[in-house]
Amino acid sequence: MQPYTENESSPWWDVGRGAAYARVSKKLLYRAIRGGKLKAARIGGRREVRLRREWLDAFIEAQVPRIEP
Repeated sequence: MQPYTENESSPWWDVGRGAAYARVSKKLLYRAIRGGKLKAARIGGRREVRLRREWLDAFIEAQVPRIEP
């Protein structure tokens, strides 16, 4: 897993960079994409996927359990 750096010129990330940013495995992100829990753009081949930071942030927020008062 390559480390996440803030100096990105493109808003589009591959799954490896997205996994580094979210500190999760690429496998988890692929499963979330297949399950419709994580928005992604498919490019060309089957595993060519691009993500945006906003989409990853929304996915992570959705994983936080809600606590009812």
